Amino acid sequence: IACQVDKTIECGSSWSFDPPLVGPDSCCPAAPLVTFSAVTNLSGTCKEIITGTWIITDCRGVVVGTCTQNVTIVDTTPPTITCPTNIVVFTCNTNAIVFWSILATDTCSSVTVTSSPPSGTAFLPNTTNTVTATARDACGNTNNCTFTVAIRRPVLGLVTIKYPGTNIVVLTWTNGFLQVSTNVIGPYVDVPGATSPYTNTTLPMPPTNRFYRLRC
Repeated sequence: IACQVDKTIECGSSWSFDPPLVGPDSCCPAAPLVTFSAVTNLSGTCKEIITGTWIITDCRGVVVGTCTQNVTIVDTTPPTITCPTNIVVFTCNTNAIVFWSILATDTCSSVTVTSSPPSGTAFLPNTTNTVTATARDACGNTNNCTFTVAIRRPVLGLVTIKYPGTNIVVLTWTNGFLQVSTNVIGPYVDVPGATSPYTNTTLPMPPTNRFYRLRC
């Protein structure tokens, strides 16, 4: 009887027990009977030991030996983690509070995700900040990813001509107050009640120049 050696398997990999090798018995013409009798599972957080037991019986029904094989399941593979794309926030706020979500998975255990700084942090205006996210599984394996959070003053977004041949346009913005002037250098005044998207009213023909900007 030759029992198989113990082996170690990475968690998530397919595997099976290796039955013992049993040679002929000179006193029994029939081949010995090899019976897989039991599986013992010694669970652990990060190392799981599974034991298989075989019983070898000769042609007379006499147990002539037993074999066991221990299979140790280990987890050395870090979890996967996916950070969001770089975030740009256009705002007039002195401290912009920014939230984000991070996706992390692991084949064999639960995952804890943290980020530095954490989601919901207030960032100063006109700054670009690097966020480092860490995913940790139950066995202590870790993986990281990074992204940036940039805080910028708002700008006029899409500007389209509403009606060709006129000076009627549509303006969009994310934050701040829309201002208008007939001269590029001003003076500028607030457009009363203007909200995004904003379409300027019909102007005298021929069209009169209008210059727009945002005020925080």
